[in-house]
Amino acid sequence: MPDRGQWRFGAFEYDETAGAVRVGGEPVELDRSALAILLALMSNVGKAVDKDRLLEAGWPGRIVHENSLAKAIARLRRTLGEDGKRIEAVYGVGYRLNAGAAAVAVPAAPSAEPVAARGRWLPRAAGLVLLFALAAALALVWSRGDGAAADRDEGLKIGEPADVTGRVLWVDDHPENNRSERDFLLGHKVAVYDVTSSADALKLLAMYKYDAVISDMGRNGEPLAGIELVRAMRARGDVTPFYLYTILPSKAQRDLLAESGGQGVAVTPEGLYAFILPDLAPAASAP
Repeated sequence: MPDRGQWRFGAFEYDETAGAVRVGGEPVELDRSALAILLALMSNVGKAVDKDRLLEAGWPGRIVHENSLAKAIARLRRTLGEDGKRIEAVYGVGYRLNAGAAAVAVPAAPSAEPVAARGRWLPRAAGLVLLFALAAALALVWSRGDGAAADRDEGLKIGEPADVTGRVLWVDDHPENNRSERDFLLGHKVAVYDVTSSADALKLLAMYKYDAVISDMGRNGEPLAGIELVRAMRARGDVTPFYLYTILPSKAQRDLLAESGGQGVAVTPEGLYAFILPDLAPAASAP
């Protein structure tokens, strides 16, 4: 694979450091799975990449139906427009980004700042009952005024198992991409609260305590949304441990997060669990 940094072919551009995706200079939204598949194809431009490899790239460590790959390819083609035609099906094998596509990975400039050491953090007691969680949901709806949130698939989604051992706030504008990870944490009695914007996350952080915050890097057209969120938290004295959950993170991205007060970048479910579970109560630790 070429050095990580900025990927380009045709009108498509992807900046790994910022997590920004653009087509024709305009920002576009790509879910984690589709983008990971596209990067796998660009890493092997002109070569057929088999379906198993693409499935592993898009859904690492998970068993998904082959139809999920076909749907991701369809989303990529729609998003890329004319350049989407460069993604060709190879019968009996998988897919190929044809040789006419000059996929380039331009290495990011090295960071001038040293990497900040990851701080250890102490677990907080998790004694909030379901009533308080419901109150948080109501507060979120009230804060949006005329009930517009009820017309959108956004906002606070509550997952509070009995006898919780920890509480996590997850910020991602595509929470459906994290279902298996969320179910795993719930199975270990970690309460998970999903919001789709930094604004909602900051409101809840002002009212309640969480053991960790998980965030994607870019969302809602803001390529550095995750970094801006942790900066806003630290600026107001909130030291809740903060982790980015993204795909193919670069050194520059890790350095930027550390400099902004974050604790780590995870790219796989296993890496995410390794960050979250050890600092919770012993009952939450993976078997």
